Amino acid sequence: MKIIGPIAGTGPRLRPFTFNKPKAFLTIAGKTVLDHILSKFSNTFESNTELILIVGYKKRQMMEHIKAHYSDKFKLTFIEQIPRGYEEGQPYYWGLGEAIYLAHSRFKKTEPKSKEEDKRNGSLIFLGDMLPLDEYSYLMYKYWESDVDGIITVMKVAKEDASSYGVVLVDNNNIIKKLVEKPKDFLSDLAIAGPYAFSNTATRALFDNLKKYLDNRTPESKEVYMTESLQDLVDHGFKIAAVELKQGILDFGRPSEILNGIKYLLDQNSSRSNDFQNQSITVERSYIKNPVFIGKNTRVINSVIGPYLSIGDDCYIENSIIGNSIIETRAHLNNIISQNSIIGNHVKVENISKDNLIIGDKSIY
Repeated sequence: MKIIGPIAGTGPRLRPFTFNKPKAFLTIAGKTVLDHILSKFSNTFESNTELILIVGYKKRQMMEHIKAHYSDKFKLTFIEQIPRGYEEGQPYYWGLGEAIYLAHSRFKKTEPKSKEEDKRNGSLIFLGDMLPLDEYSYLMYKYWESDVDGIITVMKVAKEDASSYGVVLVDNNNIIKKLVEKPKDFLSDLAIAGPYAFSNTATRALFDNLKKYLDNRTPESKEVYMTESLQDLVDHGFKIAAVELKQGILDFGRPSEILNGIKYLLDQNSSRSNDFQNQSITVERSYIKNPVFIGKNTRVINSVIGPYLSIGDDCYIENSIIGNSIIETRAHLNNIISQNSIIGNHVKVENISKDNLIIGDKSIY
């Protein structure tokens, strides 16, 4: 099985953070979002598994990081998604559909001897801003043990939020009958969550479906989504099951969801006082409300921090009260009172009492 990861996008909903880095490079609890995603694969897949990454925005930064940290864990393949155009100096692309299609050259047309062989030579597709809380071993068990051609993970969402997602309608056996992208009228509370797994035959059929829509593009066309091509799979007789995630998913594509996500990640990876010396962390005249993650070489002076605060490396925080927030590396904060904020790299902020701050890299306030 090959893993496909479309990570070319610019993350416009996360600006100003993504002006200087890919959206998957936001650092939480000592790891980038992409690292949190890829580390889950290491628990399920063998080290010779091919990881096909569709890169674009900040591609060199992405590729250098991935090569440095994952060359021994996966067989790496990089494919570039070319921008459709530029707006205010930022690239924009033809969307997820094109990104997935670009991996088609890595899948050979074969006549499988068995259903098992067909599944073994298939694909797993993940999204670069979605982190399933369930282990991939659970998802792959559903894929291998069910008499289906593929699975699509889903999660239940509130009725009023369903129009913001692609949703699925299923029969009594959770076999998908219909998929609709961002329906205007309520159809289902089962939203497509992100990870997909398909047999080789279904994967190649998906590529064919995507190519049909890509070939019909005009300059006025909207970006190409996956949903229509997935519906074509269902209409052509492929049996695709909806697998509901037991624990849900963290959506790192929106600031509000990121702040919800840090609670889970910090519960898994909180700093402990006996780690401070090894990490050259200094805490003086301060109170820490756990869970909190503090990066190496960081100083916290005369402050109250936490709970649910992620602080990057080489930060300096003094005379501040901060909780439920993300502070990236080399930030210098003095006299700050804030909750529910995201503060970027190399930021210097002083004398602010305000919640819901969003401050991009290299800013001074």
